[in-house]
Amino acid sequence: MSIGVIIASFVIYFAGPGYNMADPLCTYFFSVLICFTTIPVFKDCILVLMESTPGQLDADEVMDDIVAIEGVDEVHDFHLWSVTYGKYSLSCHITAEEQLKVLSDVTDMLRRKHKLFHTTIQMEGSDDHEHAFKCANDIHE
Repeated sequence: MSIGVIIASFVIYFAGPGYNMADPLCTYFFSVLICFTTIPVFKDCILVLMESTPGQLDADEVMDDIVAIEGVDEVHDFHLWSVTYGKYSLSCHITAEEQLKVLSDVTDMLRRKHKLFHTTIQMEGSDDHEHAFKCANDIHE
């Protein structure tokens, strides 16, 4: 907007007071320009506030990469969202027998391949051991 004011003032000063329409024309032109440049930023802000799935990551590919890791039996309660622009978060439940090894492998893969540094992974045992954690959430059944 400041550039528009400067341009209009130069036009009016050097061309004469008869060109005073330069001021509102520059104002309207730069207002429209600002609207078109801020709409993408506004859209990104809304998507972050709504915690939407990031468009830069393919959620199906991330899940397929987790399932492909040796030792992973099942993945459920999978959620991937934007925390802020360019920073994403993931939470999921993974069923596996060697839980610590699988957790380490999955976390490493998510960081290296998908640049996901904020993950919450709940490990569940796949055996029938009395102390094995099993998900009590019935939403994925």
